[in-house]
Amino acid sequence: MSSARWAVSFALLLGCLPIAAIQACGGSGGASAGGHDGGGGAGDDGTVDDGSGSGGDGSRTDGSGFGDGALGGDGGPCTPGCPASVTCGRYTDCTGKVLTCGAPCTGGKSCITSGGSQSCQTPSCTGKCGEIAVDSCGVAVNCGGCPTGEACVDNACVTQKPQADAGGGGGCGKLTCSPAAGVNLCGTVSDGCGNTKACTCPMGQDCTGGLCTAPPPECAGDDGGTGSKCGTLTNACGSGQVTCGGCTGNNKCENGTCTGCAPPACGSMTCGEVNNGCGAAVNCGTCSGSEKCTNGTCCTPQTCSEAQDAGLVTGCGPIDLGCGVQEACMTCGKGEVCRSNACCAPQTCAQAQDAGIVTGCDPVDLGCGVQQVCAACATGQVCRSNACCTPLTCAEAADAGTVTGCNPVDLGCGVQQSCAPCPSGQSCQANKCVACAPKTCSDFGNTGCDHSDGCGNNLDCCASGTTCMSGGLCCQPGDVVYQGSCCLPQCNPSLPAGPQASCGTVIYCGGAGSQ
Repeated sequence: MSSARWAVSFALLLGCLPIAAIQACGGSGGASAGGHDGGGGAGDDGTVDDGSGSGGDGSRTDGSGFGDGALGGDGGPCTPGCPASVTCGRYTDCTGKVLTCGAPCTGGKSCITSGGSQSCQTPSCTGKCGEIAVDSCGVAVNCGGCPTGEACVDNACVTQKPQADAGGGGGCGKLTCSPAAGVNLCGTVSDGCGNTKACTCPMGQDCTGGLCTAPPPECAGDDGGTGSKCGTLTNACGSGQVTCGGCTGNNKCENGTCTGCAPPACGSMTCGEVNNGCGAAVNCGTCSGSEKCTNGTCCTPQTCSEAQDAGLVTGCGPIDLGCGVQEACMTCGKGEVCRSNACCAPQTCAQAQDAGIVTGCDPVDLGCGVQQVCAACATGQVCRSNACCTPLTCAEAADAGTVTGCNPVDLGCGVQQSCAPCPSGQSCQANKCVACAPKTCSDFGNTGCDHSDGCGNNLDCCASGTTCMSGGLCCQPGDVVYQGSCCLPQCNPSLPAGPQASCGTVIYCGGAGSQ
């Protein structure tokens, strides 16, 4: 099966699987020290030979200079750990242990294996398109797409050929989540003919670059106890993120590390709930009758009658009855609205019409802050420049010859609409419907959520144990979104018992000793 028939996100991976082990595609794996045939016509050094030369460092030799971080051995004595020549990414040493070396790459650089070393370098995309390799952390290095009318085939832009019939069968890839023994794919897999399949990883494995693998080495020792790695971390290559799970017991995740903490306590609070992110929340009791829980204490607010007697009710606006209760104790009459603490009667549309204010279909000012449409347009019409306008229907546009494909057409009255939308699984490109190759989580570094797959669907790439929240963030249980990031509300132990502001929310703390 040709790898060009697969969706871009799995082109490298699936094109290599029928030939040999997954390492031949550039993912980190076991063929790390030579002595095994990496496939693809390679020699005994684990390289992939496409005619551009061969190397002895376990890297691709297609000109991209990307490898799997497992450099070939020289037959000498085993020296565990990261060699001085490996300054980034993941590396499998001579004992078979997968390590994280150096520091993640930044500034658009990728962790590249070349000439016996592994370092942060700028990838060369000149004359190339699509995924040219997978870095040592299993994240694809992408050189982008092609101009309209061209397709990316074998990492080169070529003139796009007519789409093959999706029902042809023989030219399509096999739609499976397990293309080889011991190999599990994840994310959305395409057969290259418009058919897709959602694949997930078995328990205990993570999705990295579309492939299910053991938990990443960045999370080494991840048992949830004190000192364990937790939350979302930048991978060793700087090309994506990994999720290391949550913390257990009296620990909470701070800056990617599980740290010990004191569980919540009520202290002087007699009602409400205390939650400082360290273990389960503690309920401190409830109030009875008309009492309200305010700052951890039961409190009885005034009634409107008592507020009236006290001279607090001066109009229709809400007043403070105490205990955090705001309530309007004076209501306006029928047809009136409360504006600036006074009841106000706006005009009716009939009155506005008689006054000559209604000149078209736009909203008019009826007074008292009320804006309302008093001359609505008929069904099928739209209001444009204060006049009702009737746009063409798609049938009328087709009869007029303006519908030439799937692109939106101008129906008049400011209405733009596609009158020949593409079916599910296809997208509109250059005014024609073509099979859509959906993006997968690997295209987004296997992190975040609410990503568009380019085919009309959204992707949730949050790891197990995290939740998709606003802004496309994957947050740990108990976190809230604050100023564009996940934030865990927690108490300041140096402050007295009572309410505290944390992560933009108010929490009730038990005073000294709380965290």
